[in-house]
Amino acid sequence: MKAPIPLTRAALRRQHAQDVILRHTSLAGASMVIPVPLLDMATALTVQVRMAKKLCVLYGAEFNRTAARGIITGALGSLSPDSVTATALRYLSFASYFTGTLPSAGLSAAYTYVLGELLLERLIAGGRIDLPSPRESKSSAPPALLRAPA
Repeated sequence: MKAPIPLTRAALRRQHAQDVILRHTSLAGASMVIPVPLLDMATALTVQVRMAKKLCVLYGAEFNRTAARGIITGALGSLSPDSVTATALRYLSFASYFTGTLPSAGLSAAYTYVLGELLLERLIAGGRIDLPSPRESKSSAPPALLRAPA
């Protein structure tokens, strides 16, 4: 029988980050059960920002207002007509509350999971979650990409 392969520090950190993502995915999905209009969505956004902050702490990255604003803007930009419709349906009648909660919870959980995975990949690759400034993007691009075509 083979001895188990010991985990590296990076693998252990990634496993802990996966646990953070899954825990916050569940919380975001469960937040859709809140029966107050728009409070459920605000709660899900709060859970997502909290997840991003915990991932930053885990990877030693800076979490600032600019990064939080980018996360919130991305979350608000992700509100497709389907997710808004599913949320709105929950408040039309008592029966639709139960039929609208499931799609809303699923959409919220799915978005939170994808957001967490994307943030995790950004933290692993670049050590930060915010987008680089145009100046940083230019300086890190290969010289062949910076030259204008002849």
